[in-house]
Amino acid sequence: MILTAKQLVDVVAMSGAGSVAIVGTAKNVGKTVTMNYLISELSSRGVSVGLVSSGRDGEAIDAFTGEPKPSVVVPSGAWVATAEGVLGESATCLEIADVLDWPGLFGRLVVGKTVDPAALELVGPRSARELSALVSKLLAFGAGIVLVDGALDRMAAASPRVTDATILATGAAVDSNLEAMAQQLGFLVWLLSRPEHDSKDVACLAREAMSKDAVCFIERCSEQRRGALGPPAAGLCLRPTCYPTVLGFEDEILEQTGDAVAVTVPGAVNQGFLSKARSWVKDPEFAVIARDPVSIFAGKNAGVNLYVTQELNLLAVTVNPVSNYGISYDPAEMVCAIGTALNDLGYPLPVFDVVSGEKSAKGVSEMAVG
Repeated sequence: MILTAKQLVDVVAMSGAGSVAIVGTAKNVGKTVTMNYLISELSSRGVSVGLVSSGRDGEAIDAFTGEPKPSVVVPSGAWVATAEGVLGESATCLEIADVLDWPGLFGRLVVGKTVDPAALELVGPRSARELSALVSKLLAFGAGIVLVDGALDRMAAASPRVTDATILATGAAVDSNLEAMAQQLGFLVWLLSRPEHDSKDVACLAREAMSKDAVCFIERCSEQRRGALGPPAAGLCLRPTCYPTVLGFEDEILEQTGDAVAVTVPGAVNQGFLSKARSWVKDPEFAVIARDPVSIFAGKNAGVNLYVTQELNLLAVTVNPVSNYGISYDPAEMVCAIGTALNDLGYPLPVFDVVSGEKSAKGVSEMAVG
């Protein structure tokens, strides 16, 4: 262990992010433990934290598994967004600042500041747009940094349209084989790290295409089209289709590829479309461009060039070496295995076990130098 290495809270502080999503690769991977660690450490530094969930977190019993869950421990002076129906006795610890007209299963959402420490249940809005607005509201009320709990299967919290940065939590609950778990995580980190297209002209047109709310092709312009459209970027132009989504229209869309260099997709990009694009399009430089990594739903690398118009800022990985199913790993071994796998893939992210204090030396030392 490197004594001068940074801790997870230092990585977050150094990032300059105003909002951070904490998302898990499965249930029981230590997402809430990571969140409680950051709440405690940031608060001890005098930072007023804001807290919100993309679903539900902090309940005493897991609604899916029936297993006990850790509470979200909130210090005094924190800004919190949750549903009025889950406050119960904790309502006395919260000074309500706003009540939003966003009804849900547990009533309207409320925003308030804690006057006393409390264990609170967090319930958030239903859509990514509402979640983004709620993050902005917490910052406007005075939160120094907003932590967003990413509920199960709700990667939307990590979208660059919602939060500035992301921490990925994984653990022994994912797989009984540490090597297999590291490989799965490696693919997910690769997916969440998709960059903008390396051609500035293609990237610029791709961003423009997203505003059209339709699948578009980026292609080389003919001389006739150049005259009609004005000077295009490096001889490229957009060709919109009539399809707002690729879902269910994979073949119809790819039939229209022609000599296009890329296709832009404003909504979800599924595995089927990626696989068909690889086999359909002969140009090895052809690219699929999604809005952001959270919009891509793939379980494997389809072998097609894959880019985004909004990159995701992945800060670190946290691990939980123990699962509810009796599987456990040595914390140091697990941190090392995950850190080594990510480094070998070219993504040397810092890896932490916030309970034991173990951390990957390479990823953390690089952050320390920065």
